[in-house]
Amino acid sequence: MKKKYLQLSAISLAFAFAGCSDDKLSVPEVVENPADMVVYGTIYTVEDDAPQAEAFAVKDGSYIYVGDAEGAKAYVGENTNVIDHRGKGMITPGFADCHAHYFMKEAITAMGSLKFGLYTVPQQLLVDVAIAYDAAKKAGKPGIFGYGWTYQLFEILGTPTTKELDAVCPDIPLCLADGELHKALVNTACLRKAGLLDAEGKVNKQIKGGEIIVDADGKPTGLLLEQAGTYCKLRGIDFDALIDEEKAMQTVSNSRDALLSKGYVAYQDGWSNYFGNLRFYDAAKALDQKGELNLNMGLAYEIESSTEELEKDLERAFATDGYTSTHINPHYVKFFVDGTVETQTGYVHEPYLDQAKGNGIANWTPEEFEGLTAKVNNKNFTMHVHAMGDEGTHLAVDAFAKFGKKELRNTLVHVRNVLPQDYKIMAENDIVVTSGFLWHYSTDIGLSYMSETLPEIYVNQMYPMKSYYDNGAIMTAHTDFPLLSGSSEMPFDMIELACTGVLPGQNDKPYWPQELITRKQALKALTINGAYQMHSEKERGSIKVGKYADFVLVDKDVLNESCPVNQIHEAVVTNTFFEGKQVYVKH
Repeated sequence: MKKKYLQLSAISLAFAFAGCSDDKLSVPEVVENPADMVVYGTIYTVEDDAPQAEAFAVKDGSYIYVGDAEGAKAYVGENTNVIDHRGKGMITPGFADCHAHYFMKEAITAMGSLKFGLYTVPQQLLVDVAIAYDAAKKAGKPGIFGYGWTYQLFEILGTPTTKELDAVCPDIPLCLADGELHKALVNTACLRKAGLLDAEGKVNKQIKGGEIIVDADGKPTGLLLEQAGTYCKLRGIDFDALIDEEKAMQTVSNSRDALLSKGYVAYQDGWSNYFGNLRFYDAAKALDQKGELNLNMGLAYEIESSTEELEKDLERAFATDGYTSTHINPHYVKFFVDGTVETQTGYVHEPYLDQAKGNGIANWTPEEFEGLTAKVNNKNFTMHVHAMGDEGTHLAVDAFAKFGKKELRNTLVHVRNVLPQDYKIMAENDIVVTSGFLWHYSTDIGLSYMSETLPEIYVNQMYPMKSYYDNGAIMTAHTDFPLLSGSSEMPFDMIELACTGVLPGQNDKPYWPQELITRKQALKALTINGAYQMHSEKERGSIKVGKYADFVLVDKDVLNESCPVNQIHEAVVTNTFFEGKQVYVKH
């Protein structure tokens, strides 16, 4: 039975009609529908018809009122938690990181793997491997894994060879991924365990979508490109032994805490079977069943073009449907359509300056990718596809348009270059692009390096943003953390970079200013568009009555144009709420 308003005392009425600014004195003693929480402040709803509000009320984890401060008073009861954030900054929906690798980063820490800095030199890498080898032998570890070395730097200083790697790690499989996860350094033990060497020590097979670099005698140098590195990693390193259930639970829990501390309440993991098993799936579902996940999460099962069991891999991917839970959507299958343009493995329209590289590597033929799209979508799984070069992007866009289901919102990840005609096709077929704002920036040194190997169009025009909005395509935002190339995964750093084309704290000029976007467009990519990509825009992504109350309190109003654009990065998330529950507070 609903409570009725009690008659106000004469004193209360006097205060009310006098327009007293004290909210508590002007609120009835008992209200008809008291909220669990009422929040006041400068609120950016990300709703086009009512983009700003002064207050909202939350009950049972959802918004029941969004509007002016006066109207919110009717929801304040005796036990309502009132948060007054007026004059303290701003309030926005919680953010969505639509493609990243938090699980990988946290797992590497959990299993004691090697981590190399952006400027680690080859000799230091060899010293670190020698130390790790001694520790692994004492602990009885079956393999050594690491990541983070920089390909371009090693190309200049001299990439360690198999002979050098064998000298410091002779009999334990060793695989070291670079900072972008597109190259790997391996020793002979890893190559042998992966079945890539013959009796004479020569390479006995080539890997689709990848390359095993060999010397003049046909023996491996130790450097593997693209899918060759992934193939060797999965077959050469015993990750089942390195990552047990406890470490997987630690990994997912730490990833959750890191995301919430930055204001992310939605997360699309970019490679959830990265270590060749489903332990992260198990851990995420266990946390959700205990009510401790506190994130809306997407999990992507990756299938390599190097696979020798494509149909079985597809069945394994579809079987992850069993991990569906309240906050987990596992209906994503990840593919690489090409490599990276900077290292000349991206599939491009204009040939690379090095004629031997041609147009790069296409991991799948158009016919193969069309077939994959049809199979995946017919199982109601969404395609989540790494695409970098303009021809690689076109290959995927064409397959999605011809054989995909629009309602599944097939997604392109990164997208360095786009053929002009493909923007409209994306919009017409509900193809989502998740853009790495962080890579819309490059130093003069970086541009100079690319000028030596890439056609001019791929140096001065990369990672579009504004063109998606102009053509009606849905663009979301992602960090690709920890693969940041020296940038930051903080949401306000991303917003500033999307508006200025300059990494916060740097003085370089933007190289493609025509593609910069506004603050509110960047916020939209980080919120409601992210919810759209994750098939949850009806329940999340904006501040609207009926949606879950996922929001953040921020200590600075950086969406107001009075805030200088180069100060956006100074904003800090102080509180994160998920479904009306505070899940992070800055101390």
